[in-house]
Order: sequence, then C-alpha cells, then structure tokens
Amino acid sequence: MRMELHILGTSSSRPAHGREVSGSVVICDGKAVLVDCGEGLQSRLQYHSSQLKANNWQHRIAHTRIDVMLFTHGHLDHTWGALPMLQSMALDDRRRELTIAAPIHQDAYSALLKDGYDAQMPDTVAGVDMIEQMRMWWKLWIEKIEQPIFSINWYVVSWPEGAESWLKLKPDERRVEKLADRPQMFEGILISPHRTTHSVPSCAWRIGEADRLGKFDGQKAGDLGLSNQEIAKLAGGQDLEKDGQILLPEQFRGPHRVGLSLLISGDTGAEAPGLEALSADKPLDLMVHEATYVDEQEHKAREYLHSTARDAANAAKAADASHLVLTHYSSRLSESETSLEQARQVHRSVCNADDGDIFVIGKAGEVQLFRHENGIINEISTPFAN
Repeated sequence: MRMELHILGTSSSRPAHGREVSGSVVICDGKAVLVDCGEGLQSRLQYHSSQLKANNWQHRIAHTRIDVMLFTHGHLDHTWGALPMLQSMALDDRRRELTIAAPIHQDAYSALLKDGYDAQMPDTVAGVDMIEQMRMWWKLWIEKIEQPIFSINWYVVSWPEGAESWLKLKPDERRVEKLADRPQMFEGILISPHRTTHSVPSCAWRIGEADRLGKFDGQKAGDLGLSNQEIAKLAGGQDLEKDGQILLPEQFRGPHRVGLSLLISGDTGAEAPGLEALSADKPLDLMVHEATYVDEQEHKAREYLHSTARDAANAAKAADASHLVLTHYSSRLSESETSLEQARQVHRSVCNADDGDIFVIGKAGEVQLFRHENGIINEISTPFAN
C-alpha cells in the first residue's frame, strides 16, 4: 500500500508569487481526505485533476471524490472555498455521505454541550471559529441549495481542560451528541487531531494506515505437519492445541508492521502541545509544516503565532519525523530556497513544496516527489537531499 499527498496551495493569507492559499488532498487506501479548503480550490482541483489524467496517474482527484473534509482552523484562507465546494457536490447530485471535522474553542464546546446546537456563543469565541462557519454553511446550504442533499457527518473537537473531546453536530435535529471516543471515519484508516497554537483554535491532522499484523509464516506452520484447517486457524488469530502443545498465532508471524502516516500542521506557533507529544507516538513518515517566515522575520512569527522554517524543522526533529515538507510561505517571501536552507540546518531530510506537488509514501516509508513541469508530471530525484 502507499499514500499520496497532493499539495494544491502553499501561500499564507492570500495568493502571492504564483502560489495559491491552503488546500491539500491525501489519498489513503483509496479514500480521499481534503485538509483545508482556501478560496478557489475547486479550480485548482480541476486543473490538477486534468494534469493527473493527461499523465495517466493512478488515482484521480475531484470534488466529487472527496470523502472527508478536515479543517485545521477557521481563518478564511483555509476555509473560504468550502461552501462553494459543497454547492458543487450538490449540483453534481452527490449521493454518498461526506464527513466534515474541525477544531473549535473550548468555550464553544461548553456552550454546545450545555445548550445544544443553537447555543449562543460567548464573546471569547471568535466570529471565524469553525463552529460559526459550520453552522453558517448548514444554514446557507439548506436555504439556498435546491438540489437533493447528501448526508453529512459534522464533527467538532476541542480540548477542555487539556483532554481531547468530540461532539457530533446534528443540525437537522437542533442538537449535539457527545462522543465517548474519537470518531472512526474509515475502517483501517486513522485520523487524529493534534492541538497547535494559533490566534484561533487550531490543530494539525494526522492521517495514516492502521497498524498491521506481521506476515504469517505458512511454511513454518506446514513444517510442523499442520493441516490446512489448522494453519488457517492460526492465521486467523486462534490458539491451536497440537499433540499436547499450545501453539500461539504470534509464534508464526513476523515483526509487527507499523502503518504509514503523515501529518499536516495548518497554522501554528513554534510551541504546540499536540506536536510536542508526537515523539511518544508511533513513527511519522512525513510532516507537512507551515513555514510562514524565515529567521530574519522571527519576531513576526512570535507576534502572529506562526512558524519560521527553522521552527518547522525543530518540530519535525522533536517528533522524529522521517521527512519534512515546508509550505504556507508568507507573501513577503518571493522564493522558498532560503526557508529550505535554514530548515536543513536542523533536520536531516527537508523539501520545500510548490503548488501541485505530489508526495508518494511507499510501503517501506520511502517518499518520492512528483512535480508538474510544462504539463508533464516528473519524478524529482533526491528532493530531500541535504
């Protein structure tokens, strides 16, 4: 199995220097996960899809094929394209369900839990908080779109008292439901939020495969004279008694296989509790981290709760991420080579992303970069070389 990351926007705040604002698509086990949806993403998605088709790419991407929409936070350069995309899905008579998930302020979480879906938000909750936008999307969608409505699962996450907690919004019933556990959006695919630090509630999203059992050694079982039925029992995870001896399934399996995974940060300051805890988690094959500023602008990064390229490298190093991809460059930066140079002083494997880049994570965790050049998608050799 492999994972694909399609980066469709690398600019912060507004389009600049040929770069568009945030939006990425992750393909994992045939499912398409959109992370952030800035203005104009539909057009970019359409163009990118045409390039994939022209180059006979294995997986195609379109708004009709998105299964999940994840948002890192509520700033409009990360969300402004969402409602038009929902409208297009309806216009194209989408039938299968969609899942939308986003972080919200802990005071918004408390208000929803206390007073339900229509709860009035306290003054501490910003107007761009994701709860306000999601409720607006629902209202405008129901009132203005006349096409058949497909089912949407609406989820919000917050960290009241530091602990991750989820609500499922049920706007048609005007209520919310508190979940006992993180929602399982797909079987075999793990999606988890990791709290970051910004001027509004924000998180990074980790997407990856579930861990897999080690490879079953059928020859070893056969050498013991086991029947096909007995081998099948062991391979299925059941203990087996043979000649007075108990045989355990794990005796016939190779090392545990850790699933592939990547993380996309969204906007964050240098100190982010959810990212700092990643080192204790399972290995991370690829981290995509905002690099809004360079060293000379560090004061701006601290003031606006963004990161420099060096901050991104420090986060990837602390998390022991195998590879780091820089994105979300300030409009003040006309090039990203300086960002790359500074990040490489800290982390062993860094690449600066361009709009349209495709990163492919192979089954062994190796990462390849494919880039658009004059209508041709070419593999870039040694993109992470230091």
